[in-house]
Amino acid sequence: MATLAQDVRTRSPALAGRPIVAWPALVLLVGTVAVAVGWTGFIASDDQFYYFGALEWAQNGAFAGDSHWTTRFPLVLTLAAAIKAVGADPLALHLTAIAWYAAFVAVGILLTRRVAGDRAGWMAGLLFASMPLIATGGSIVNCDNPEAVFLMLGAWLLAGAVERLRLSRCLLAGVAFGLAMLSRETAVLALSGLGILFLLGSPFPRWALVAVGCGAGLVLLGEAAFQWAMTGDPLHRYTLAFNHDSSLDRAANEEGNLLLHPAVDPLLVLFVNNEFALLFWLAIPAALAMRRGGMGWRRFAPVLAMGAASFLLVALLSHKLVLNPRYFTPTAVAATILVAAWLARMAPKRAATLLTVAVAANLAMLSLQNNHPRWEATALAQAAAADPSRAVAAAPETVSRAELSLRWAGLSNVRRDARYALVAADEAGGFELVERYPAPWRPAGALLAFVGIEIDRLKAGQHMALVRLY
Repeated sequence: MATLAQDVRTRSPALAGRPIVAWPALVLLVGTVAVAVGWTGFIASDDQFYYFGALEWAQNGAFAGDSHWTTRFPLVLTLAAAIKAVGADPLALHLTAIAWYAAFVAVGILLTRRVAGDRAGWMAGLLFASMPLIATGGSIVNCDNPEAVFLMLGAWLLAGAVERLRLSRCLLAGVAFGLAMLSRETAVLALSGLGILFLLGSPFPRWALVAVGCGAGLVLLGEAAFQWAMTGDPLHRYTLAFNHDSSLDRAANEEGNLLLHPAVDPLLVLFVNNEFALLFWLAIPAALAMRRGGMGWRRFAPVLAMGAASFLLVALLSHKLVLNPRYFTPTAVAATILVAAWLARMAPKRAATLLTVAVAANLAMLSLQNNHPRWEATALAQAAAADPSRAVAAAPETVSRAELSLRWAGLSNVRRDARYALVAADEAGGFELVERYPAPWRPAGALLAFVGIEIDRLKAGQHMALVRLY
């Protein structure tokens, strides 16, 4: 049976004739537009803990971590290097986020090319670069992209071992998978899919997957030795991770999700959430078409196994993991490769049309996201900067979220016992109004407002106001 890559090359001669330089330029253009549309920046959430951990490494040397965020060393060390290079300010965060986004797109292209051929690889690059879930990570420091990069890198190494098995390649794939687990422990959910391939003994002999396990084990043992040397507890990272959250209720899952019933909620995350746009809808005809076309699945097997295992286990563990789209990244990677392979087999005009629709849908859904999720904290920083000699108070959570932004700006005039306070605009009645801070538009809202259509639901948050208390 021919491999998918061979099948694509024989079925798409017209697409194969497209100048090779046009594809990288197109991916770069789409990626630039996607990151610009989805630009969010520092959100004082998980990214602040990565920053604190990286700052410790950059200023004081080796740091074992004091939370499950600060033990995600591939990301934390990358950010520490950026801090060393450009200083402890937002630029270091931006460079780190962009670097991991670029790595995700680049490794995604390489993996798809190895699995499904050159044209499919570049098409997947356009889909990866514009996927709302991934493009948002182009400005927010997150562990999702590093985890996915190492999972894809390991799959790329394994895909190349289907026809020519080498012990070194299998060990390196294991090292990549080990780094994925250090990026975030949830990588083990995706990697459990390789256990199915081990039981089947196909498309890799069992010894090859044992070698993969050995490569991953070397990385994990190395990290455990580091923790033992630093803390006396080789399982330090796991103690921190397992004690993070004991359980999550359905209310947590409802944040940003349409939920109907636990049996179908995971599917709704894939097919309804804006983070994936049309991806999983397109994956249905893609799977049917490629099955009828007699494609070879051997190189695709590791990606498919990891994507399927990740989806099933996240769905089953929804009481432990929030049904957040980012936990379905390995599933989205598998779906993207499948769709790209399908498009690469089509007639050029039809493929170009569907690809354009898919990318446009990605950008449209990306424009609906909230680029200012911490607007209250941003407004507080603006109010404090407007007059550094004026003390300003705000709600404790808002102050906490604004802490780093205030520090970077050199501001120290946010205090509890202040005459002025930042409050929600609808709570400002009865106080002397000093300044209003209208909530900014989401990208789609800004576009509609430009043509005279204003939809309040497309605001980034609530309006804020600076008032005089006494």
